[in-house]
Amino acid sequence: MTEQDVTPVFDGNDAVNTICAHGDKDEADEFLRTIDTKNQAKFQRYLVYLRDGKRVKSPENMRHIKATDPRAQGAEVHELKVHRDGGLRLYLVKFESRWYATHGLKRKPRNNAVPKEAQEAFSIFWGGI
Repeated sequence: MTEQDVTPVFDGNDAVNTICAHGDKDEADEFLRTIDTKNQAKFQRYLVYLRDGKRVKSPENMRHIKATDPRAQGAEVHELKVHRDGGLRLYLVKFESRWYATHGLKRKPRNNAVPKEAQEAFSIFWGGI
């Protein structure tokens, strides 16, 4: 297991964070910084909902991915969706009362690739499982 770097998305609030292995590239932060401003604003709105304890209600905008936590500690993977520009996706792990953005995709994945993205999210979150 590797040491993790956790960075709050919002100053003074650690409910929503990005996470990466110590010394590695923060893939979620890089993803959010490299998409256009309209898409950034949409993801930002979703992250504010999560920070404030609100649900992103529509499955068109966020879905829980049914994947087994490899550590069996109750972590869950969720996918935030923006449908413009080929279907952008941001993967987050919810653990206890906090959210951890792990990585993003600049295209909608095929349905059979979604479990692989969930495993990637767990791998980043748990530090290389």
